[in-house]
Amino acid sequence: MKEEKQKNKRCIIYIVLILILLVIPFAGMSFWATDSTTENRELAEWPSLTEDGTVNLSYLEDVGTCLEDHLAFRSQMLTANALIWGAGFRTSTTDQVIVGKGDWLYYGGTLDDYTGEDLLSDRELRAVVHNLSLMQDYVEEQGSEFVLVIAPNKNTLYNDFMPYYYSEGETNNLENLVPLLADAGIQYVDLVEAFSAQEEVLYFHRDTHWNNAGALLVFSTVMDQIGKEHETYRNVPYEIRTDHIGDIDELLYPLAAQAEDNVYYDIVRGYQYVNEVEDDMDSWIETENTDRQGVLLMYRDSFGESLLPFFADEYNMAYFSRLVPYDLCNVDDYHPDTVIVERTERKIAAFATEIPMMEGPVTENLSAPERETETTLTAEMDGSWLILRGLIDEACMGDNTDIYVAVSDSNRTQTVTYETFYTLTNSGDGNGYWLYVKQSSLPSDEIHVNIIVSDGSQRWIVKTEDISLEALSSDS
Repeated sequence: MKEEKQKNKRCIIYIVLILILLVIPFAGMSFWATDSTTENRELAEWPSLTEDGTVNLSYLEDVGTCLEDHLAFRSQMLTANALIWGAGFRTSTTDQVIVGKGDWLYYGGTLDDYTGEDLLSDRELRAVVHNLSLMQDYVEEQGSEFVLVIAPNKNTLYNDFMPYYYSEGETNNLENLVPLLADAGIQYVDLVEAFSAQEEVLYFHRDTHWNNAGALLVFSTVMDQIGKEHETYRNVPYEIRTDHIGDIDELLYPLAAQAEDNVYYDIVRGYQYVNEVEDDMDSWIETENTDRQGVLLMYRDSFGESLLPFFADEYNMAYFSRLVPYDLCNVDDYHPDTVIVERTERKIAAFATEIPMMEGPVTENLSAPERETETTLTAEMDGSWLILRGLIDEACMGDNTDIYVAVSDSNRTQTVTYETFYTLTNSGDGNGYWLYVKQSSLPSDEIHVNIIVSDGSQRWIVKTEDISLEALSSDS
């Protein structure tokens, strides 16, 4: 009887302790609520009982999400859980991070590229190349040099540390894209070749990006390719500091990230910031170096953070933009000698989803018979831009189909035909189109639009529509 009472007592104590552990994260929200996260997202806010004038049917679900995000000691619990799974089972607690061998971490968003799954189709690759060609043509028409830089995924270069249960695919989007870029005459800097020629590992083990030595390699490779004289850093002393905290390391282990080595070059930088800058990840940065010549415009992503000091130091004026879609009107505004477009490998598809702001190139007018199709057309005004976009009926599409938009006045006495950007679609095979036209370029406020497709041997008008700019402006 005595032993049974002691057993019951221990059970009660155990249950009470479990209840306390369960209650503490909720009770502690009054004092230690989580209000920030290392995850690449915003924490949920407390929901409203009504939404757009009606009852919020997902209110309870939204409350649960909010409580989950703001639990006390959330970071501590996430870190402890991730450490247990990482150390014990060599696996990750989030699909955003892949736990590799030898303490290497990889970004989960690169997995499809690595395994060769869900790759771009031939038509979608052509859309990417076509859009880049339009960008390069536009830049060169303004007298600037265009350079495309694609930052390789870490597991494209260093795949030996990927988990054994992920098999590397036979090909990937970048490998399929490179020969198409060459055929189209697009100036592309091959960083896979540049990094593969180095014996030293130049990416962080626990971060998505290259280290400063890797950034120097990219800088030197680009400058050599465009033939601009630059500091080689061969005789510049450097030191190694163990002070870099990786982005995916901090994402997976918020309170237990491990500092890594980074290279710091002992050189006096000659550039100054022109605008107010918090750090080199700001969306728009202007720099000046009075001891240098030339103007640079760089469209970049997070890989460009470590590139900025190298490039800013070599140009009299440099402009760095992280804004998307790219505003190619910057080329008209700043008259750069060099325009660099830097994008990570896993975002290759973005060249056909985030359409740059520039007027479509004018081409010769095309005659074609009309054909009844399921093609769509949407028109909207965005400031001084008219945007025409839609989906071509897939029955009219092939891998090499070209898409044009002809804009006429209401009497159809004046017609201008434009090349369009090609866009990826959620359902379909890259059968979207997108065109920016300046309002000042339009023949009148009442226009007639023809959507034309051509496969080289025949053409069809697949959609026609009359559009009133006054009605569009009032709608917006």
